[in-house]
Amino acid sequence: MITLHFEQFSGTPRELAEQVRKGRIAAKDLPVLALTEQALAQVQALGLAERSELLPILAELVLFKLRAFARRPEVVPTEDEDYLEESDPAFLETLVALEEAIAFLEQRSRERARVLPVPPPPLPKDRRLRPMPLQLLVRAVEPFARRAELHLEPETFGLKEAWDRIKGFLWGLRRALFGQLPLRGWKEQTVAFAALLEAKKQGQVELHQQENFGALEVELKADH
Repeated sequence: MITLHFEQFSGTPRELAEQVRKGRIAAKDLPVLALTEQALAQVQALGLAERSELLPILAELVLFKLRAFARRPEVVPTEDEDYLEESDPAFLETLVALEEAIAFLEQRSRERARVLPVPPPPLPKDRRLRPMPLQLLVRAVEPFARRAELHLEPETFGLKEAWDRIKGFLWGLRRALFGQLPLRGWKEQTVAFAALLEAKKQGQVELHQQENFGALEVELKADH
């Protein structure tokens, strides 16, 4: 609820308008600008119905003040005072227009008081769209999906090929350093080392190394 206050009053806008209407507070003493600023500072906390009632009351207070300053003693205009005939009707027309605006806002407020805000209805479903099973939807999307294919290079140098090459190289030498074996690149060396471990386990070669991380010597046994 909005509360307005100044030196002569403290209360709601409706109570203030009632006090002015009954003559308990002089309309010319209304600090209209200060009261309007107070009301606007509190309007965010109001509901829709209370907001719609506030503007007519503030406009009525402004109208009270305008009427207070518009009241002048009746003076018979002379030829030198023709300007009063031009200014007074325009001012009165402004007051009449303001009264009509207040009446319109009051009527709208009464009409909206019977209107209850409700959430909007849900949008109608398109009957042309039928529910689709998930599998059917996946098949419909598959032609547009990017396919990832993994191309694996066929293995041409396995453990057997590595051992055949090592055994053929050592057949006449019997002994050789691992670095002297006819191996190309890190891949063949890795496969060949695994083949040597398998041959060692089967007793076909002997592996010699004088120190840790030293050169590895491979010896083919005589009966192989």
